[in-house]
Amino acid sequence: MSLFFGKKEQLVIELFESHLDSVEDTIKKLVELVKENDIEKRKELAEEVRKIESQTDQIRRKSELEMYSGAFLPNFRGDLLGTIEALDRIANKAESVADEIDLQNLVIPQEIRENIIDLVETSLETYKALKKAAKKMFKDFDKASEMIIETEKFEHKTDDIERETIRKIFNLDISLAEKIQLKKLVHRIADISDTSEDVSDRIQIILYKRKV
Repeated sequence: MSLFFGKKEQLVIELFESHLDSVEDTIKKLVELVKENDIEKRKELAEEVRKIESQTDQIRRKSELEMYSGAFLPNFRGDLLGTIEALDRIANKAESVADEIDLQNLVIPQEIRENIIDLVETSLETYKALKKAAKKMFKDFDKASEMIIETEKFEHKTDDIERETIRKIFNLDISLAEKIQLKKLVHRIADISDTSEDVSDRIQIILYKRKV
């Protein structure tokens, strides 16, 4: 099923898609940061994450202003505004992880390094599936629903990696304070994926409403 929209609506859809792309760029830059060992380069990458997150905020605000000017019917407008705000939280969470690594000069032990990289990369894949669902919800309801299922699959995979990583952390020969610090980092990264699934649930509700 496909829908047709006027000029105002088309502009909002374009901004919405730009916002989706910008959120993805924030997570991608975080992946680079997690993979980087050099402290100075990590600081630079953390600053880039912050800049992209700030740009994402600007796109969100522009989208919201256009919608308040009368784009879409009130019910759908409210649903879309809620979705944009929820998407923005994903970028915020990516920035929080970058801050945690940068400001605390966090050292990731070699024993869990691959796990952490796998976790952040899978969180990115979860978001990519969500992004496809979000872009399709204006054009193809069935395809959007398929991508929501993919989002859930990646989120479940993230949960598995999260549990395995925490188990490894508490088997490391490091202080309890370091273990707790690393555990918090793992939870924060996994929360990117969790929030992506939450947004996919929101989109599923929108699809149900549009079908009836």
